[in-house]
Amino acid sequence: MRKNSIKIFTLMLLVIILQACNLPWQEVLTPEPDTTTPEIPTETTTKAPSEVSTSTAPSTPSTTPTEEPDISLPVFTDPVIFDLAMFTSTDGWALTQDNDRLLRTEDGGQTWLDATPADLHPLPADVTALWIEPFFLDQDIAWFSSNTLGNELYYTEDGGLTWRITPIPFERARYFFLDVNLGYALVDLGAGAGSHYVAIYRTEDSGATWMEVFTHEPGVMKSLRESGSKGGITFLDRNHGWIGGTYPMTDYFYLHFTEDGGATWALETDISLPAEFNGSWLEVRQPIFVSDTVGYLPVRALAPDNNSYILVYRTDNSGQTWVFQNSVQDGQVLDFYSLDEGWLAASTELFQTNDAGINWNPVTIATGPVGEIFLHVDFVDDQHGWAIATPDDETWEPRKVYRTTDGGMNWTQLVP
Repeated sequence: MRKNSIKIFTLMLLVIILQACNLPWQEVLTPEPDTTTPEIPTETTTKAPSEVSTSTAPSTPSTTPTEEPDISLPVFTDPVIFDLAMFTSTDGWALTQDNDRLLRTEDGGQTWLDATPADLHPLPADVTALWIEPFFLDQDIAWFSSNTLGNELYYTEDGGLTWRITPIPFERARYFFLDVNLGYALVDLGAGAGSHYVAIYRTEDSGATWMEVFTHEPGVMKSLRESGSKGGITFLDRNHGWIGGTYPMTDYFYLHFTEDGGATWALETDISLPAEFNGSWLEVRQPIFVSDTVGYLPVRALAPDNNSYILVYRTDNSGQTWVFQNSVQDGQVLDFYSLDEGWLAASTELFQTNDAGINWNPVTIATGPVGEIFLHVDFVDDQHGWAIATPDDETWEPRKVYRTTDGGMNWTQLVP
């Protein structure tokens, strides 16, 4: 895992540096977003594919993993799952390879149902995958757009049984929603000359209409710096948000914040780097908030010794300050499910904390992904969790999905 992770992290930094050979805006693949107020779009509704053509409503969901799942959505057999987001011990979402299919489970991952809108497949001849960019608010409410099929946003309130389709005034966006109505989109406008240009939109009606609140423009200096690669967007409330990323300079914390809903931005300058990590390349990931005041900031560091680490920071004042807690070598994925309790995957090891990330205790794995590389972990409490793991550090294939119900000691392989 370490070899593969370091290669990927180093390659990402080299890409940013090599972008300096290009002229600004030269590689922009999408037109400059229309800053005029969009007209109210015409909405349409589509249904996900169904195996029961005469049914107009979902059947009663299963109450135990051994019962038959809700078959209002067709079962997707033998999925290759690349990402998942669980919300209860039974309900959650997943994405298949190349983000081409959106799946849903109601029995803890034993069965996966195809929630992809029926109109998206088969794909056009010149398209190889949908590259779905989703945001999951809970087990029922989700939004997504396709990075290959243009300007439409899909929205469901019933776990993918039906979808509302709305035209949107942008492409290639990452989303963050605070509730069923209020959300933000970070739109990729392209890269050039070592910079990454973006626009930010806000919706207050579940994505039916969008208003531009920020955009980069050629030759115009903006508060959100053009330089560096921007990895995502997170909001704590209507006004306070963060954008993390990477910058081709050692010891550089690339984390911008806004206090006016995304109109203006400033660079965080008071985050301290422990002395033992001086000279590291840093990738600041998106904050994880577990309450109105408490949040965690994972920072990936490629240290001078060529080892990779996850640095864990915590805030107790809604992101005004971030305090270093601890680090874990080869850390990949950080997941907190309460104020002080969380999990961290590092190569073949799994760690748990009960004191806000100050101490990370290794979990002894008795059965399941013993010796396998953890690519993703997602826990909903201290007992119920899921992991994507692989035995091959080079190819990351095959990707296996596991579930634990005893706090990570024993795991059951679900897929394949």
